[in-house]
Amino acid sequence: MPERTLPGSTDQFVLAERPALTLTDRYRPLPDGMDHTHLTVVPAHQVGTGDVVAAFFTDGPGTRYAEHVPEAFTAHPRPLGSCPQECEQCEDISTRGVAADRYVCLDPADEKTDCVVVFRNTPVAIVPADTATRFPPLHSTPPLADLFTLDDGEHGPYEALPAPRAFGPWQPISVSRATAEQIAADLPHTDAGRHLTCHWLHDTLLIASDPRLRTDPGRPGRLIQPDADGRYRIGGLWAWQEWSTPPCPDCSTATEPVDVEGERVWRCTAADCTRRTYGTDPDDDDDLPPYTETDPDGATIAYHGTGEIDIEATAELAAQDGPDEDDQDAE
Repeated sequence: MPERTLPGSTDQFVLAERPALTLTDRYRPLPDGMDHTHLTVVPAHQVGTGDVVAAFFTDGPGTRYAEHVPEAFTAHPRPLGSCPQECEQCEDISTRGVAADRYVCLDPADEKTDCVVVFRNTPVAIVPADTATRFPPLHSTPPLADLFTLDDGEHGPYEALPAPRAFGPWQPISVSRATAEQIAADLPHTDAGRHLTCHWLHDTLLIASDPRLRTDPGRPGRLIQPDADGRYRIGGLWAWQEWSTPPCPDCSTATEPVDVEGERVWRCTAADCTRRTYGTDPDDDDDLPPYTETDPDGATIAYHGTGEIDIEATAELAAQDGPDEDDQDAE
């Protein structure tokens, strides 16, 4: 991993590769050919128009590691103040009454994101503008999808086009045909859709309510047709929830998905923690299916569903793997 220094600083800045896009690591890829080897480190007040901002860093002093931003962006630096969208970031700084010249805005707010505001001496990893012009533009890579769910994460996640910054949970989200089909299959089994049914009429999705609950009996339900891009705008019949991985109930570290006996559960990503969870009510975790793993010495370890070692089951497995008594007698 390349390291960089900053004039006037004794810190070492380590630039790791940008994480690959997964369900739990939401990082939009850089354009084809651009990677962490093209990054340099400058204080925020030296970031120029056209520079590509890719990462910030962990706290110092000493060795500081890159913390990549979910979506790299082209910088448009400007002094703090007169926010074009009156975003929450700028309002929060304003209410604290701090001196505006201590900060720099690297990119002003738009309809989807708040201003990117940092202290003026914050180390920033950038691809300089003259280097960035040698690669395809940032928008050449697919946009980072928003993830939505139903029933506190029990169903989904469903990928949708990025929603506006002022998005409300009752507004529609834009999804592909495959995602619309998944929503239609899941909806009748959710609390949010327990009185709804879904039917496909060629390329049109019909979402209908229980006839006994309709306020307008003459209407068949909500007809959702694909737009010019073949996408479906679904919403207004229930409240969408933004999807995120549940934290570990024991150490609050982020979790990652794993399927056990056909069930989606979440395991802690901390190296010294084996906790697993459904991610809803911790009391429900007592019903997690048990599992086994093999340690580096080849021994089989049995675990309760929550990740705690099952001592009795592990001992029984060890006895089964031991030498046969008849073989010992023969010897």
